[in-house]
Amino acid sequence: AKGAKYVAYTLDGSKVNAVNVKKRSSFYTEKNLKKKYRSHTKDYTHTGYDRGHLANDASFDYSEKIVRKTYSMANIIPQAPKVNRKTWIKAEKLERSVASKLGVVSVINGVVYTSNPKRIGKNKIAVPDAFWKMIYNDKESYKKCFYYKNDLDAQSKGDKLKNHLIDCDKLL
Repeated sequence: AKGAKYVAYTLDGSKVNAVNVKKRSSFYTEKNLKKKYRSHTKDYTHTGYDRGHLANDASFDYSEKIVRKTYSMANIIPQAPKVNRKTWIKAEKLERSVASKLGVVSVINGVVYTSNPKRIGKNKIAVPDAFWKMIYNDKESYKKCFYYKNDLDAQSKGDKLKNHLIDCDKLL
């Protein structure tokens, strides 16, 4: 698919709102992957899709080294602009808020591909049909899941985080 299927991480609530990293990194091709699995930033140019982070940079802005890692193309998927910039970002903000309240939170972001996905760029990057986020802290019995269609025609006006809330059992 030349794109991640899952990304998982744990957030420390004492660090997530540090906002220490002012300058954002540039996207870079992941050299640790075999060439046939790599994607390049130019694969996204003029496609109509954003370079969407799975593990978002804002949740790690306490460390330049970690923020830099979020710009690896291995962490990037084609996301519809309004979904990336307006709707998905609400779930990203929620993970930081929950981490702050509970002290720590685990996050899994998953990507849903059809059996024959649309592809973009020279390297034929698969465009996800949808993606999802699970935010949980078992100790505090907290678990919420969100599902987003990767729709270029998505409407962001009036969109609420709760519109994307789903039963976590549907993801497993």
